[in-house]
Amino acid sequence: MFVALKHSNREVKRNIKSGRDELHLEKSKVDLSRLHLQNLLYEVSHLKKEIVRCQKFKSRDTYLELLSDKEYSSKYAADAEETSNMTNHKTHLYRLECELRLRKELDSQYSALLTSKQELLQENLNQTQRYLSFAPALRTLLDSTKPLHDALQLSLDVEWKLSSIVKYLPRPLYILFINLEALQRASGGLSFKHEIIGYESDVQMQELLLESENSLKERRHFQEVNHPSEATVNNVLERAIKSHPLHIRLVMETPDKSYELVLFVRYWTLLKCCTIRAQLNSSNTTNVQGDTNMLQNLLGHLYPNDLGNDIPVPGIEYELQNLNLSAEDCLEYLVKNGFGKPYCWLQSMCSIATVNKNKLFNHELNLHKWTREVFARISKRWHSWMSLTQQVRGLVYKDVDLYALRENIYPEGLSCSLVQWTVISTEEFNVQNSNLLTNLPSDNGITYTSYRAVIVRGSAKMECFIRIPSNYPMEIPLWILSVHWNGRHTAMNNSAIKMMEYWTNSLQPKDLEKNHRLLYAQLFRTIYSFDIFLETEGSMQTTREYNKEKPYISAFAKRIRLRPYRYITKGSIHTFKQ
Repeated sequence: MFVALKHSNREVKRNIKSGRDELHLEKSKVDLSRLHLQNLLYEVSHLKKEIVRCQKFKSRDTYLELLSDKEYSSKYAADAEETSNMTNHKTHLYRLECELRLRKELDSQYSALLTSKQELLQENLNQTQRYLSFAPALRTLLDSTKPLHDALQLSLDVEWKLSSIVKYLPRPLYILFINLEALQRASGGLSFKHEIIGYESDVQMQELLLESENSLKERRHFQEVNHPSEATVNNVLERAIKSHPLHIRLVMETPDKSYELVLFVRYWTLLKCCTIRAQLNSSNTTNVQGDTNMLQNLLGHLYPNDLGNDIPVPGIEYELQNLNLSAEDCLEYLVKNGFGKPYCWLQSMCSIATVNKNKLFNHELNLHKWTREVFARISKRWHSWMSLTQQVRGLVYKDVDLYALRENIYPEGLSCSLVQWTVISTEEFNVQNSNLLTNLPSDNGITYTSYRAVIVRGSAKMECFIRIPSNYPMEIPLWILSVHWNGRHTAMNNSAIKMMEYWTNSLQPKDLEKNHRLLYAQLFRTIYSFDIFLETEGSMQTTREYNKEKPYISAFAKRIRLRPYRYITKGSIHTFKQ
């Protein structure tokens, strides 16, 4: 029994030892697995960080201004086949190499152009020194020929000698003044006067102030940076919007000397542009206030898309930004203080390069031809507006005799009478029913003045709504008609009224006879068309109110029943026909 017990004890100890060995082995396997798991987790964390770092990585070429895809494909079209089989990365590297070669080529071209520029500057300097050496010889020659001028009684030096104040003009105004002198000597049908307004002392004082301002520039800059205030900003605006002390005054008169158009041209040093303002003077002071309403439209539509609402000087907006100003502030200041607007055609007259709102660069070189053309347009437009203003004033105040006007082509048959001509608002005009309002082009900065005229014959009444554009005579007045007789007839419900509107609005200035005025001619076309309408329409009524008084062959023609609105004369025969 003792032996069996001892054997069992040994067997138990051997089993415990083998169990411990197996447990140790399994623990070792678990530790190895856990260590391997930690290594894998660490590698995963490291890889995630590398992925994030790669995602955030940005190449230095992203900060470079590369060619656009369209420009690159046009310049390197031959390399498209080579890069078609490359990966995106290799394609990008190839493109960067092409960009590097292109920059090296441009740098070499820039160096060559810079060298050529230096050579041209040196050549210009040598030529300038050569020309300056001619001045003493020319003065000696001029002095030696003065006795010959006196003997021949020539006054060449007197004719070409300008006043001493001209030399103080800034370059753009000097060029304009010289061209005006030449244009006035040529006397090509343009009658105007021009003079320089200002004093030499003002120019000299401005130069002294400018020198003192430059000497104190650094000190003032230190004070403005350390003590900014609203007054400083206002001072900067006043310095930027400061005109030259001298300006040019031009005067154009009507043939009867009753009105004169005065133009003031100023140059703004820091804005590098000129402005023009119009003023109307009249011997009849009672009507000046009404005539001045056309001045804001006189210069604004001289050329298309040139309303003077921008400063047309290249790069001026960047210079104004350095002074904490904007072009809008400058234009508002100019208009508010009555200095006019900087039109592009004015800059061309002064030999100033311009860039319009469509980013088109223009620098007029033929100044004499351009100045003549501009003045011809101003003169034609002004006389057209004066004639139109007189016509409107005569109709409003009933100062005209319709029977005596030369535009009345058939005085004997004037049966209608104009009883009213008044001003109406734009809203009242736009509420009228007509196809003409739906087919109008965009305004393009054009403003309108509307009127209402009433024409009466018997129990019939016709309302005429007239709209006069601000770019007249480029665009003629528009008439909309409405007849009140046995109901209301407009172009929307009556083809005869539509044809009447067309006949009135189709009249163009080139169709007028000599010395005829457009608004009066349109009025008489409307009156006679109204008479024809009543006489032809009245023949179809059961009770005839209007008999045939106008000479016409047939009341209707063709299937659309045209009325005889057109008046023709052949010798002693005059008649109305379709």
